[in-house]
Amino acid sequence: MEKLRISRILTVKSYTETLRSFKRGETRYFELVYTDYTGFHNARTRLKEQKWGKFDFEKCYDDERKLFKITRTE
Repeated sequence: MEKLRISRILTVKSYTETLRSFKRGETRYFELVYTDYTGFHNARTRLKEQKWGKFDFEKCYDDERKLFKITRTE
């Protein structure tokens, strides 16, 4: 597996603003901690309701770390 660069959530865990910072076609990996999984899903739903961008989510692992792969598709 290629060496992954793990991204960090912007500011005070603003999942919506973190997703808004993605460029179309960009992929980032986040280490899942506490309620991050739910936070990202809720943010994606809010942005979808506002018709702002589309995102693909995928859980993956790097060694023993649980990661969340997020790609902005639109």
